[in-house]
Amino acid sequence: MSWLEVDQDQERPGEAAVEQLWRSIEVRPIDESLPAVEELLAELRRMYACGGAFLARFKVEGGRDLDWFASRNRLGEISFFSRFLMHPSVTHALPEPTRDATFNESFAVESRSSFTLDGELARAIVMGGAYLDFEGRPGDAKRLASRVCDALFGDRFLDVDVYRSGSAWSPWFLMPVFDTTYFIVDKREQVVSILIATDED
Repeated sequence: MSWLEVDQDQERPGEAAVEQLWRSIEVRPIDESLPAVEELLAELRRMYACGGAFLARFKVEGGRDLDWFASRNRLGEISFFSRFLMHPSVTHALPEPTRDATFNESFAVESRSSFTLDGELARAIVMGGAYLDFEGRPGDAKRLASRVCDALFGDRFLDVDVYRSGSAWSPWFLMPVFDTTYFIVDKREQVVSILIATDED
């Protein structure tokens, strides 16, 4: 069963079930190299010379209780994004940005669209970093961002939910205008991709 299928007969898991979910959830890093993603990260790291950028992908299995929330687009109800960032598999894959992470009421996550993710990424590329600019044309940035989205989920736009946070949830983040965390949730494959970037003036 994927996160695209809603089990109408299942009742909402209670608090005890949610806590058990976080004790038993399986989060496995995906080590596959994607050339478009590597190109994006190289460009962001060049421009964000005082900060950096990371992208990591994970296969996630949490059983029927996680399925209940994920299939209904209600991951926020189980503090999924903050707790996922602190999962040992994620902190091991992203040690720099997750070090000394703290989450409070200021940690906000907004729903975005898979249809416009390439545009958001392209805009970030074109805007450049605090000191270094993108050396190509806007169309080059748009094509690169489109290749990244194609590599991550192809034309399966309806399978994918996108969330973004501009919160500085760890000391690694340097300046609000550049602080970005994207969660790209592939509901068919049950894969969560995390893109993190920051820079400093």
